[in-house]
Amino acid sequence: MVQGLNAESAAQLNAGLARVRERFVSSLSDRVDDFYDLLGDLQEEQDWLDACADLRARAHKLHGICGSVGFPEIGEKAASLEAKIDSLGSELQREDIDDVRCFLNSLLDEMEQNLDAA
Repeated sequence: MVQGLNAESAAQLNAGLARVRERFVSSLSDRVDDFYDLLGDLQEEQDWLDACADLRARAHKLHGICGSVGFPEIGEKAASLEAKIDSLGSELQREDIDDVRCFLNSLLDEMEQNLDAA
């Protein structure tokens, strides 16, 4: 039972969290596809900077929800990707893309492993 709640309220809360987790799992495949699209954009001469900004935003959102829905490993990888992009800041150069790609591939591996297990 969730601390401070009666059994009925705790059951409702747990059921709600289970639905959120289920929606997250069902959206994971689309999220993987979106990240792969951005991985491709990193290769494009004119798109890589926008792709990094989009990657950072998506990684931030993913990190935010993963702990709540029971996927801390994905959240950690997303946080690492976000932190890597943040660490490069306005100094982000084309030659930094290999590092960003490495962090993104690590995140994708974790997401795919969790998809296979779900």
